[in-house]
Amino acid sequence: MTFHSTCGIVLRVGNYAESDKLVTLYSEDLGRITGIAKGAKKSKRRFVNKLEEFSLLQLLYQNPRTETGLFFIAEAELLHAHLTLRTDYRRYTTAIYLNELTVRFTREADPDPRLFALLQWALASLEHHDDPAKIIVLFHLRLLATVGYRPELSFCGSCGLTITPGPGHSYRLVPGSGSLLCNSCHPAREFQVTRLSPRTVTFLINGQSFALQQLNRLQPPYQTTAEAMVALHAYTLHLLQQDIHSWPAVRTLYANGSPATIKIRSC
Repeated sequence: MTFHSTCGIVLRVGNYAESDKLVTLYSEDLGRITGIAKGAKKSKRRFVNKLEEFSLLQLLYQNPRTETGLFFIAEAELLHAHLTLRTDYRRYTTAIYLNELTVRFTREADPDPRLFALLQWALASLEHHDDPAKIIVLFHLRLLATVGYRPELSFCGSCGLTITPGPGHSYRLVPGSGSLLCNSCHPAREFQVTRLSPRTVTFLINGQSFALQQLNRLQPPYQTTAEAMVALHAYTLHLLQQDIHSWPAVRTLYANGSPATIKIRSC
C-alpha cells in the first residue's frame, strides 16, 4: 500500500491490545481521523514521547483498507510538543476541553483548514500564557461558527431589534436558537441562568468579528469570560444533546473566581 504524509494535532490517545495505541488527530487535509500505531507502547524510536495529547505531528500513514477502518500510522515526527500544557493543571484542563469540543463537533474525514488553524491558535495561545478562560470562550465561539452554529448576536431573536450593548441593558443567550433576547423580551425568571452583561455581549461580538491573529488583543475581565463560558456551554449542550465530560473540571476551575496556577508534579 502507498504511504502518505500529513500534519495533525493529537486530540486523544488510547491503548489497544498489548503494545498498540489508538490515536485520534485533527489534520488540515484529512480532518478528524483515528489511526493505529502498531507497537507504539514498546517503541524506542518511531513513537517515543510523540503520541501525546496536544502534540503537533508530521505523520507517515496508510489509508484504511475499508471505509470504516483505521488509518495505519507508520511513523511520527514531533513538530511541537506543547509541553507547558502538560505541566500546568489549569492549562491542561483547558486544552482537554478544547480537544473534546473538537471531537464532538467534527466528523471523520471531513477536513476544514479553518478549524485546524483555530486549534493551532488556541494551543499556541495557551502555551504562551494567555488567559485560559478567554481562550476557552474564543475557541468555543469560533468553533461554533466554523461548524455552522454561529450564535446570532446582532439582533434580538424575539423582537428583531438591533443589539446595542450599553448601560442598563441585559441579555440572555437562548440555547434552543443560539440567539440573544434583549432585556425587554427575556422572562425575568429565566434571566439568572445565562445572563450576559453588555460587556460580555461586546466581547462575544468582537470575538466573532476579529481576525484570528487579532483575538489575543482582547482582554476581557474575569466576570465577562465566566458569563460567556457558561452561556456557550448551555448552547452546546442543546446542540449535542449529551454531556461534555471535561466540563465539570473546567467549571470547577473557573466558576468561582480566577484560579491560581497549579503545577503538575511528575512521578
